[in-house]
Formats: sequence, C-alpha cells, structure tokens
Amino acid sequence: MNEINNQIPLGERKKESFRLFDDIAQTYDSLNKVLSFGIDIYWRRQIRKALPKTDSIEILDLATGTADVPIELIKAKNVKRILGLDLSEGMIKVGNEKLKEQKLTDKITLGIGDGCNLPVEDQTWDVATVSFGIRNYPDCFKGLQEMHRVLKPNGRAMVMEFSLPSIWPVRMIYLAYFRYILPFVGNLFSGHGDAYSYLNKTVEDFPYGDEFTSLMTKAGFAKVSARPLTFGIATLYIGDK
Repeated sequence: MNEINNQIPLGERKKESFRLFDDIAQTYDSLNKVLSFGIDIYWRRQIRKALPKTDSIEILDLATGTADVPIELIKAKNVKRILGLDLSEGMIKVGNEKLKEQKLTDKITLGIGDGCNLPVEDQTWDVATVSFGIRNYPDCFKGLQEMHRVLKPNGRAMVMEFSLPSIWPVRMIYLAYFRYILPFVGNLFSGHGDAYSYLNKTVEDFPYGDEFTSLMTKAGFAKVSARPLTFGIATLYIGDK
C-alpha cells in the first residue's frame, strides 16, 4: 500500500502529486464515478457548453488525467483537435487506452506536460482548459499565467474546480463527506493509504470563488466569471484573453 508522508507540507506534496496519480490510475475512473455519484459527467458537459461558438477550435487540456474532458469536448462540432497534457504517465496510459477503444486517436492526442511550465509555444491555442487539476499545481497562479501565454488573442481559459458551498446545511454535509467518507472509501478501494485524504486537503486549500477570479484577472484574463454548479460544490471559471 502506497502512502505519502503526512508530515510533508501540502505545497511540497503537490510537486510530487503526479506520482500519486500514477499509483491510482487504474482505479481512478471507476472510483471517480462512484464518489461523485456520476455528477462529474454533468460538470464536464458544462465545460463543453461554455466553449466559444467560433469555427475550428483547437483545445489544450491540462491535467488531462485519463482524458475524460477531451472525450467530452470533442463532441462539440466546432472542435477540430485536442491536446491533453499531464505529468502522470499512468493516467496518460489509461487515457490512451480509452482513446483507442473509442477511435478518437485522430482527434485527441495525449502527452506529458507540466501545467506550470508548458512545453507549448506562445499564442497557439484557441481554448485552454483544466478540470479538477489546478488545485494540485504547486503554484496555481503560475499555471494561469501559462494558460494565458499559450492562448491566441481572444482565446478562452476555462477552469473547473471544487469549491465550498455557501448554504450552511449543504456545506456541512459536503465537508463531512469530503473529510471522512470520501477519503475512507477512496483509500480503501484504490489500495493507496493516503491518496484521497490528500486530494481532500487540496480542495479545502484551494482559493475558490472571488479569490480565484482575482488571480485570473491578475494573470491577464478579461471578462472573468465564476459559475457555481451543484449548490457550489464545483465552480466553472471562465476568462478571455
């Protein structure tokens, strides 16, 4: 059973989080569906609906994991191609298997890449997305700056991330689930002693809401908005270049 030392500061753990995802890659998709009660499918659909309506969009998806977001976004008729990048080779391997099964390898390509130091040239993508991954970045502001750098003028950044509900009863139920039930079930069935405990801590550490929209504005984005979803359990942040 793999574990991460709880004595290591969260910021330091984030630098090696891709190794954690290597460890849980084989069980990640099935556990994700169970632990989110399938709501993750609805959340990804909201990203697709928020895509620009322009023709022939090329998308860069960061912290792409097992490629669930690219597989959803490629359904949009105006999306030409997608490149998904992630530091976890284990997650990319699972993602490539899914793309082969669904015959999407001609439209979606996966590779290794650091969201805080993208191996991508300036102003080369129409849309940059990251879904439930930026909270694992050692420096989420640097990640936003990188998204801004690689976007073409008038390009769009979309960030989907967990947030904390503002309605008191929902917030209390949510925190109880995230702090106790989700870590127990996730750690048990993933075979990892600490993975889902760590992921819970990154949720509560994340600068959500107005704090995150301020970071997007500071990174250079305009028309920044935040769309709470499912009582505020998740939020879709959108900013244009």
